[in-house]
Amino acid sequence: MNKMNTLGSRFFLLFGAITVPLLLILFIVGNYAKSVVLTQVANSYQNLVNSNLHMIDKSLEDITTYMLDIVNNDDDFQKFGKPGLSDSENYFTQFQLIHRNTIYQSYYHTVDMFFIYSKPKDRAYSTDMFGAASDDKEAVRAWIADSFHQPELIKGLMYKWSVIRIQDQHYLYRLVSDDLTNNAYIGAIISMNSLKIPLGNLDLREGGDVLFVGDDGTVLSNPSSSLKAIQRLDADKLQKSQSFTLSNGKSKLLAVTSRSANSGISMAVLLPNSELLRGLSGFQIMINLLPLFVVVTLILYISIFRSIIFNPIRQLLKAIRRIKEGDMNTRLPDSSITEFALINHSFNRMVAEITDLKINVYEERLRSQQAELKHLQLQINPHFFLNTMNIIFQLADLKRYELVKKTVRHLMQYFRFMLRSKRDMITISQEMDHIIHYLEIQKMRYQDSFMFDIRLPDDLHHVQIPSLLIQPFVENAMIHGMSVKTTPFMMQISVERPGGTEDMIAIELRDNGKGMTSEQRMEFNSEGYAPDSEDSHIGIWNVKRRLAMRYGGKAQLVFHHNEPKGVRIRLLLPIEYAEEGTKDVQHADRGR
Repeated sequence: MNKMNTLGSRFFLLFGAITVPLLLILFIVGNYAKSVVLTQVANSYQNLVNSNLHMIDKSLEDITTYMLDIVNNDDDFQKFGKPGLSDSENYFTQFQLIHRNTIYQSYYHTVDMFFIYSKPKDRAYSTDMFGAASDDKEAVRAWIADSFHQPELIKGLMYKWSVIRIQDQHYLYRLVSDDLTNNAYIGAIISMNSLKIPLGNLDLREGGDVLFVGDDGTVLSNPSSSLKAIQRLDADKLQKSQSFTLSNGKSKLLAVTSRSANSGISMAVLLPNSELLRGLSGFQIMINLLPLFVVVTLILYISIFRSIIFNPIRQLLKAIRRIKEGDMNTRLPDSSITEFALINHSFNRMVAEITDLKINVYEERLRSQQAELKHLQLQINPHFFLNTMNIIFQLADLKRYELVKKTVRHLMQYFRFMLRSKRDMITISQEMDHIIHYLEIQKMRYQDSFMFDIRLPDDLHHVQIPSLLIQPFVENAMIHGMSVKTTPFMMQISVERPGGTEDMIAIELRDNGKGMTSEQRMEFNSEGYAPDSEDSHIGIWNVKRRLAMRYGGKAQLVFHHNEPKGVRIRLLLPIEYAEEGTKDVQHADRGR
């Protein structure tokens, strides 16, 4: 056998000769160029970020020094914190301090507000927040006044610049006091958005922005409209003050960051990669043309492959379709390609074998399914018998002989049905009568603690269903769901046509018992459900097997949670009517 005639060899040589060099060049050149550009841009902006953040740190140091100077050396501040000041003394003292702070605020535009607080008077005074909305001003003043009634909060905010949140805005907050008395405080508040104002001269390209970010990565300043989706950055990368790439929807951004030593916040400049790489116009043209060249090459590649691979595969699919339609005389021709010659030969031999074995295998499968169905039906009967005998024993032990007689009568009817029912299919009315005998026995046992209701429309009496299909769910509800602690246990069985359809029937069982966990419902609803042992929900497993054998994928069995408690089981089956002349006892609505 010539190895060059194999499909694998031809595919590998043709694919490798055309695509590997192109993809390799595209990958190496593209990534190298982008890496160089982004690295140079990151280094350039890193210096700008470090320089601007250093200026912000220097401003914060100056503001702190100014407030410490007032605390230690200003006579008005020392007097402001003393108890026993008259209203006039208090007024002139706070007026002088606010006036001085307003002058300093006009010098350091970074500060949005200075405030002072007198503990003896329990009053806070502040400078104006120039340019801020009145609602924002009132919210900040209210927060400041309220904070001094929270000692733990004040303690945590002392001696450092801290980030606070007022409504939906973040601020830098610094509080200073006399360590000996703590009767007077002076503080400064800076909006995160105010820190961006001096940075307006930075060239951020279209779609870029400066963000201030907390230690946990939360964005503290308001981003531009194009970056609204970015609410958090990687905290680990921020701690390292390095550049990295992040996603904003479908676009990529270069983030250049630096961390403040004074406030713990980080400054991040976000730049769209598309804007940074716009200068590489010649390179972009080459990148844009390469995919076109690859497409043209692949079209040629596909035309060659059509004759080598696609045509033989199409012949194989057509032959499979004809076999599916029942044409067992279909055969595939010989091929010059080694692999297809082997496939065609194997296919032709397989079709011949299927033709010989089809009838025998089909008949054997039917016999096997019928035997399994009989076995599954017989597995159910002992479980009903043992539960019924237990009820009779309890009634006899209580000397309730009339109830024993009634129970025995229902038991006779129950087993008469079991002994006479030799058919795989019965009417739904017959199944309901059988269930009523079972439930009447349970009713005699539990008396007023148990009720049931069965609804079967007249036009559905003769619909056929597999024998003993509903009984296992009724018995499981009595065994596993019975609960009479607060209210009587209620079981409801209804039959209807779902949504007015004519070819389907819906059987629904509801109870208000203990219910199931979501894990149990998920397990029962799974297609591959199988009990751990023969004593664990074997009835449910039997029903699922019988439905699969009888209806295939047309039937549905779903377990739901019943509101307010309990289980709701819904069976959806194709309608099959009994032959004319079939007799059964009809009950439209039955319940106790």
